[in-house]
Amino acid sequence: MTLNKSAFFRDLDSLDYVSDDGQHRPALAGTPFVRDSLDRAPISKLSGTSKLAHPSSVSEASANDTMTIHSSTGVNNLLEKHNESTTKRPAEAAPSGRPKACKKRRAMSLQSVPESNQIFKGLTFFFIPNNSIAPDRKLRIQRSQEYGASWAQAWSANITHVIVDRGLDYKEVLKVLTPDQLSGGVTLVNQHYISDCIGFGTILRVTQLRFRVDGNPATSASGAAPVESKTTSDGSLPIKGYRRRDKRALTPSQKEDTLTSNLASTTVQQEDGFRRSEQQKPDILDVLIQKVKAASDLPLDEPDYEVALDSAIEVGPSAGVSDGPENKSDDKVHEWQKSFTCMQKHDGTSISSNPNARTIETLQKMADYYDRTADNWRTMAYRKAITALKQQDTQICTKAQALGIRGIGQRLADKIEEIVSTDRLRRLENINSTPEDRSLQLFIGVYGAGFAQASKWVAKGYRSLEDLKTMAELTANQKIGVERYHDFQQRIPRAEVAVHANIVRAAVQAIDPDMEVIVAGSYRRGAADCGDIDVLITKNTGTLEYIRDLMIENVVPTLTQKGFLKVSLAATSRGDGSKWHGASALPDTEIWRRIDLLFVPGSEIGAALLYFTGNDIFNRSLRLLARKKGMRLNQRGLYKDVLRGAGQVKVTEGSLLEGQDEKHILEILGVPWRPPEHRIC
Repeated sequence: MTLNKSAFFRDLDSLDYVSDDGQHRPALAGTPFVRDSLDRAPISKLSGTSKLAHPSSVSEASANDTMTIHSSTGVNNLLEKHNESTTKRPAEAAPSGRPKACKKRRAMSLQSVPESNQIFKGLTFFFIPNNSIAPDRKLRIQRSQEYGASWAQAWSANITHVIVDRGLDYKEVLKVLTPDQLSGGVTLVNQHYISDCIGFGTILRVTQLRFRVDGNPATSASGAAPVESKTTSDGSLPIKGYRRRDKRALTPSQKEDTLTSNLASTTVQQEDGFRRSEQQKPDILDVLIQKVKAASDLPLDEPDYEVALDSAIEVGPSAGVSDGPENKSDDKVHEWQKSFTCMQKHDGTSISSNPNARTIETLQKMADYYDRTADNWRTMAYRKAITALKQQDTQICTKAQALGIRGIGQRLADKIEEIVSTDRLRRLENINSTPEDRSLQLFIGVYGAGFAQASKWVAKGYRSLEDLKTMAELTANQKIGVERYHDFQQRIPRAEVAVHANIVRAAVQAIDPDMEVIVAGSYRRGAADCGDIDVLITKNTGTLEYIRDLMIENVVPTLTQKGFLKVSLAATSRGDGSKWHGASALPDTEIWRRIDLLFVPGSEIGAALLYFTGNDIFNRSLRLLARKKGMRLNQRGLYKDVLRGAGQVKVTEGSLLEGQDEKHILEILGVPWRPPEHRIC
C-alpha cells in the first residue's frame, strides 16, 4: 500500500527512538507489541525515501515522493494493531510531554578471540532456559561462542554441558530434560561455570561445589559435585569455595594474574555489570578482587586498603619463565599461573651490572623508608617496581618507557624519570628535611618501638637517644634497643653469621647429635650481609615439645652462661611456643647481634624453610597461588580443602598435604624448584 509522505512524517514527529549506533530512528511508541515488533522491522532512509519493512522483505527504496510499505500480512497486522491501540488509549508520555523512548534489544555480536584462547572449542552447551532473552544469559551464550563453544538450540547427542541459570534447581531442570538425556557423560553445572573458565583461561574442574546445581541426585548423597566430563583435563584448575545462591558469582581479575586476554577481562566486567543490575549484594571475595585489580598501578603517595596488600605484589612481571633444565615442568603449568612472582627465577647477577642500578638503588632507599614507617602498601609498590626494573636489559630513562613496564604506575614513572634525568629524587631528600623528621627516623630504629611509638616520642618533644634515656618511659626491651641502638643498626657480614650459627650448632649437637641447625633468612638466599640471624633448630623425628624443652632447658642456659647469648628479648614458655629471640655476641667483641632461634618439628621443616627463607614477596606469591587453588600455605605446611567465609576467615583448617619436604610443596603448587638464591625478587 502507499501512504502520503507528508502525513507519514507528521506522524513521526511524536516518535522518539535511539538506535544502537546512537542515531535517531523513528519508532511507534506507546504500545509494547508495536515496540517489540519494530525491533525486528528496521527503517531505512535512502535519497529522501523512507521504507518500513519486515526483515524477510527488506529491499532498496525507490527514489520518489511516496513511501512504500510491503503489504506482507505481518506488517499489515502490525499497523492495524497500532491504530487500534492508539484509538483506545493514548501513548504513555514522558515527563517532558514526549513519548517514552523504547530500548532496542541488541543483537548478539561475537568478538574475535584468537584460536589459541578458545578454551571451549569442541564443546556444545545447552542452556536452561535455552534462549537469549535474559541479558546475563545472553552474554554467557555470546562469550561461550566467542571462546569456541557451540550453542545447541535443540537437544542433540553431541551436547557436553548443560548450563543452568541462577535460582533453578534439579527439579526445574527435569521440566525441560529427562534423566536419560542428562546421563551418558553430559555435565550439569550452574551459571558460574562459563565466567570462571574464561576468567582463569582454562577448563575448570566441574567437581566443585561452586558449580553444583542444587538437588542434583549425583551430589546430594555425598555432597560432591558430579564426576567431571571427558572435556576436563587432568591438570585443570580447581576452585574451592561455597555454592553461594543469590550472590554474585566470583569473577577473577584479569590484572590479578594476567589470567587471559583483554577480551576475557571484558567478559568478566560485563557479566559483573549485569549482576549488579539485579541489585544483588556483593560478597567479600568480589570486594577483595576488585581491590586487587588496582594493584598494577599502585598509588604511591596516597593511603590505600591494607586488605589488598597480600595480593598486590603476588603477580610478577609477565616475563617468560624458561629457566633451563630445572624448569621442564613449566610446560604442564597453566598460563595464568606463569605470571606469578614465585614462578620467576632470579639469575643471581649483581645489581651493579644492571643498566638501571642507580635507579634501583634510589628506589630501594624509598622502599626502606616506607618500611621503617610501617607503610606496607607503599613499600610493596616500590619493591614491585624494583623487581620489574631488575629484569630490564636496557636503561629505562623516560616516563613513557617506565609506564610500558607492568607494575609501574604514573607517579612511580615520574620518579624514575626524575632519577635518571637529575641523578636525585626530591622526595627522598625531603624525608629528613626537618628536625622532627630526622628524630622520627632515628626513633623508628629503636628495638621494641614501632612507627606509632616513635611518633609519640617526637610529639612529646624528644629529639635524641639521650632524650629517650633520660626522659622517656621505656619498656625493658626499649631500654636495650636504645642502649644497643648502633649495634642493632649495623649489617652483619656473612662470615660472622656463619660463626654465630656454628656456636649454636655445637651446643645443640653436644646434647643430641641428630639435631640440625640451619641458618635461614637472607643468609640462605646468598646475601653478603644480614640484618639479623635466623636459626632453625630441628630434628627429622623430633616433636616440637622435645625440641623446645631441649633448647629452653639446656641450650639457651648453657650459651647464656658462656656469654654468647646476652639477653632474651622474647621467649616461649616451656609448655608453649616455638621461638627464642634475643641478642648474641662473639667472644672478644662488644658488638651485639640480633639472633632468633626457631624450633621446628621434623614434620614441618619443609614449610618452615620456605617461610623463613623468603623473601617476603616470594612467600606472598606462594600463599596467594595456594589460595587460588583452594589450599593454604603457612610455616607449618600446605593444606588442601580449605573453606573460607566472609572476610577470608577460614571456616575449615583443611587437611595437611605436605610439610616436611620443601621441594614437594612447590611441586604440588606447580612451581618449579627454586634454589634459595633464586628467590630474590
